[in-house]
Amino acid sequence: MINKILLYIKIMRPKHWVKNLFILSAPFFGGVLFTKQNILITLLSQVCFALAASAMYVFNDLKDCESDLLHPGKAHRPLASGSISNTGAVCLLTTLVVLSVLISTGLNSSFTVYMVLYLILQAGYSLYFKHIAVVDIFLIASGFVLRVFAGGGAYNVEISKWLFLTMFMVSLTLASGKRLAETAYLEKDVSSKHRKALGSYPAGLLNDVLVITSASALMCYVLYTTEQQSSLVFTVPVVTFGLIRYLALSKANQGDPTDALVKDPWLAATVIVWMLLVALLRYGVT
Repeated sequence: MINKILLYIKIMRPKHWVKNLFILSAPFFGGVLFTKQNILITLLSQVCFALAASAMYVFNDLKDCESDLLHPGKAHRPLASGSISNTGAVCLLTTLVVLSVLISTGLNSSFTVYMVLYLILQAGYSLYFKHIAVVDIFLIASGFVLRVFAGGGAYNVEISKWLFLTMFMVSLTLASGKRLAETAYLEKDVSSKHRKALGSYPAGLLNDVLVITSASALMCYVLYTTEQQSSLVFTVPVVTFGLIRYLALSKANQGDPTDALVKDPWLAATVIVWMLLVALLRYGVT
C-alpha cells in the first residue's frame, strides 16, 4: 500500500513544485508578500498550482507512455514501466484538476482564470505543440509567465512590463537549457523518435537562444530594478552570476532547470543570496 502511494506521489513530480515560486515574484518585489493577511494567499496559491502542475505531468505521462520507453530515464516512470495503470492515472488526473480549480475559488477569479489558462495551454503542449520546434519552448515559457500573472492576480499586484519581460526571457532561457539537456542526453535518431521537436532544431540554435534570452533577461531585470527601487540595482551582480552559472551548466548538458537548482550548490546558493538581498533591500531598508 505504501509503495503504491509512493508511486502516485512520484508521478506527480513534487520536486518540480519549486517552479511555483514564480507565483511569488510580483508580491515579493511589490513588498506585500511578508504580511500576515497574505499567509493564506501564499499557501492556497502554491497548493493550487502544485496540484495543477502535477495534473499536467500525469496527463503528459498518459500521452507519452510509449515514447517514454525510448528514454533511458523516463522509461522508469510509473506509467511507462506499468507500475501504475492508466485507469489509476486518469483518476488521479481528474482529482488533481478538480481540487486545483475548487481550491482556487478561495482566492479570486483572476487567479482562477490564469490557472485554468495554464491547464489549457499545458494540455495543448502535451497533445501537440511540444512536437514543434521553437513553439515548444515558448509554450514551456508560457507556463512560468502565467504563474507570474496568477501571483499578481492573487495578491492584487500589478505586473510591471519590465517584470513580465524579465520573467518571459528567464523562462525562455530555462526552456532552451532544458531542451539542450534533452538533446545531449539522447542520440539524434532516438531523440527525434522520443520527441519530434528535438530532431528539428538546427545545430547551434538552442545555444543561440540561450545566449540571446539570458542577455535579454539581464537587461530587462536591470530596467525593472531601477523602475521599482534604485537600491535593487545592487542585486544585479548576483543575478548576473546566476545566469552565467546556468549557462555553464547548460553548456555542460546539465540545463534541466529543476535538476540544476536542486543539484548545483552554486546555483542554489545564488538564488538564496539573491532572495535574501532583495528581502533586505525591499523590506528591511527604509
